Order: sequence, then C-alpha cells, then structure tokens
Amino acid sequence: MKLSEHLDKGIWTVADKTLLLLYGFGVIVLVVNVIPAEEWGAFFLFQSIFLVLCVLADSIFLQPMVKFATEHEAEVQHVLAGGFNLYTLTMLGSGVIVALFSSDLAKVFTSPELGAMLPLLPLLIALSIFRNVGIRYLQIDLQINAIFWVDLAFFGSILILTVLANALGMFHTAMDFLYLNIIGATLSSVVACVFCAKAFFTMPLFRVPRHEYTRMLSFARFQAGTSALLTLQQWSDGLIVGFYYTPKEVAIYGAAKNIYRFLDAVREGATLLVVPMTSRLYTQRDLTGLGTLIEKLLFLGFAVLVPVSFILAIGAPIIFRILYQGHYDAGAVVFQILILSGFTLPLSLIGTNALIGMGKAKGLFLATLGAVASFFAASYILVPLMASRGQALAVLISMTVLAFLQFFTMRTEVALSAKGIIRRARDARRFVRERRSKTNEV
Repeated sequence: MKLSEHLDKGIWTVADKTLLLLYGFGVIVLVVNVIPAEEWGAFFLFQSIFLVLCVLADSIFLQPMVKFATEHEAEVQHVLAGGFNLYTLTMLGSGVIVALFSSDLAKVFTSPELGAMLPLLPLLIALSIFRNVGIRYLQIDLQINAIFWVDLAFFGSILILTVLANALGMFHTAMDFLYLNIIGATLSSVVACVFCAKAFFTMPLFRVPRHEYTRMLSFARFQAGTSALLTLQQWSDGLIVGFYYTPKEVAIYGAAKNIYRFLDAVREGATLLVVPMTSRLYTQRDLTGLGTLIEKLLFLGFAVLVPVSFILAIGAPIIFRILYQGHYDAGAVVFQILILSGFTLPLSLIGTNALIGMGKAKGLFLATLGAVASFFAASYILVPLMASRGQALAVLISMTVLAFLQFFTMRTEVALSAKGIIRRARDARRFVRERRSKTNEV
C-alpha cells in the first residue's frame, strides 16, 4: 500500500488535527490567562474525568466497531448499531455514577468548583454521543474531510463563543467554559448527524444479531484491559497530581499538558488512518505490504516528531513566558520533561494502532500492562517528592517503556527492523531528488 494513495486523506487529517492545536492555543489565550488558577485547575480535573470515560469507551467499543466494519464480511449497519448501543449505555451509566458522587470527588480533590461542575457531566456526555460515534463511523470509509467539519463545529464554536463571552464580560469561571463546551458538543453532534444521517437513521438499534455483540465483547476482553490501562496512563496524570496537591498545582501541570497535547493530535490522526489501513492489509494476509507500510509510518513519525520535540524542549521557557504572560512559568520545566517522550512516541502510536488493526489485542494488552505498571510505580515514588515534575517524569518513563514493548510486539507479527526504517529514509530522499529533477526539466 502506497502512502501517496492516501495523500488527500493525510492533508485532511493534518487540517483536522490542526483544529485541536488551534483550540489548545485558544484555550491558553482566552481561558487559562483569564480565569483564576483554582478555576483552571478545577476544569482540568473535570476534563480529565470526562476524557477518561470517553477514551475508555471509545477504545473498548468504537475502535473495534471500526475494525469489524472495515472487514469485507462485516455487516456495517449491524456493527454500527451494536457499537452505538454499547457505547451509549456505558457512557451514560458512567456519567450518572460520577455525578452521584460529585460531592465526594470534590472533597477528594479539595475543589468545590469541581463539585459544582460534575452534576453536568451526564448532559455533556449525552450531547457528545452522536459526535463521537459519527467520527468513528466516518473513519470506516476514511471520510476525513467530513470528520474535519464535525470537529470544526466543536472547536470552532467554542473558540468563537469564548471570544464573544470575553468581549461581553460574561466569562469569569470554569463553569462558564463548561457551558460553552456543552454548546460546542451539541453543534458538533448536529453536524455529525448531517454527514451520517443515512447511517444513524437506518441502523437497526433493536435488531442487532447476538453474534455481533459476542464478537465485539470477545475482542474487548483484552481490548478493554488495554484501553483501561492506556486511558489511565494518558489521562489520570492530572488527577494524581490533584490527589496529592491543590488545584493550583494541578493548574501548573495542566498548563504544561495543554501545550503537550499537540502530541495527542498526532496520536488521534494516526488512529484515523492507521487502524483501517492495517486492518485491510492484515485481513488480506499481505504481511509484506503491512511491514512496508509500518516502516514508512515509523520513518515519517521520527522524521517529524524528533526535530519538533527537540525545538520545543529548547524553547519551552520562552514559549511559556509568551503564552502564559508569566502566570505559569513553573510549567516550562514540566513541559520539557513531557516533550522528551516525542523521541520514542512514533513507536508507541504506530504500534498501538497497528496492533489494533491486526486484532492482536492480547499482545497490545501485555505491552501496555508493563508500561502502565511503570507509570504508577514512578508516580507513587516521584509525585509526592517532586509534584508536577515528578508526574511528568512518570509519564516519560512509561511512554518510553510502552514504545519499546510495542515495537517488539509488532516484530512478532511482521518483519520490522531499524535497517528497514533507514531504508525508507533513503527511499524518501530518492523520491525527493526525482521530483526535483522532473521540476527542473519542466
């Protein structure tokens, strides 16, 4: 499979994930620098809880839905309906449970603001369901351009409304920002329904064959464990800081994590493309083509992320001083530690999605288990000693462990090597030279 065949999809993927980066920048300028640190820390805790639930349910139910729907034998409508039912029931149930214990969670994290926001969690979840399921359905046919418009409705509307609220003097607290997120989720779900109208209105919600549920749940045996571990590794870090320290310390960590999330944009972009492509090649038993594809993706990931991570690490103090106007300078060191994970991230982000596409849930689970064990062990030791810096070190350690474990897991399925990745670099240079020669001839 040639990556050039998916160039247009790659462009739309970059455009889509650029929205997330612009949103993160807008949050820094319009939210973090406006509301008090305690308010920002409370919203970061709320967002962490929401994302833990979303990412976990997405990984367990929606990513398997994408895998099975891309296989030739799959009945897409039944798969969509089954995934929708499992995802919706799980998300709504989890949201209600968290809302019922909102006062207890507010005491644990010493944040009354968090206690005021958590009762609205089920509403935000309900209004986000069609957006989240719709994006995964569009991913099945690689309709990345449609996904862009769904995300634009979410991120764009929140940024525009935040600008207006600031201009009108109506934006002061984390609760105000939560209301804007609820509006953005609603608009995004409406756009998703427009693009997925045929699928949503024709899927047999009450006539899903039992074997579809059985197949999804069987695949989810290890997928559920893997997803739970990955989600905890990626999104519980702020909650751990909040458990040991006040929302002000959470705000410092959140300021660093907000910029670091550009790597999440890369991770999500890889999910949109890698899972369907690897699933098709593995189903066709084209292991040679699959190995070549993975080596190309790894080369591309290292070629982009390593230089960018190095530059951001060097420039972190200046970046924080400019973006946060001196409010969160302490977060620069936290960010420098976090961004070092970019040096090994290609191994883990390609590995995770390739193993999902190949259906190797057990291997992915075991690799993730080792990484998450290192994450919690490091967090237990380092966070009480070093606060946010200790949490950043725990993230770096676990991401490095995950990267190498997943690379060795992939090698048990397809032929991969460092020489192969270097060969892709030579191919890329040769391609560039040929393009330049043709351009000069013209």
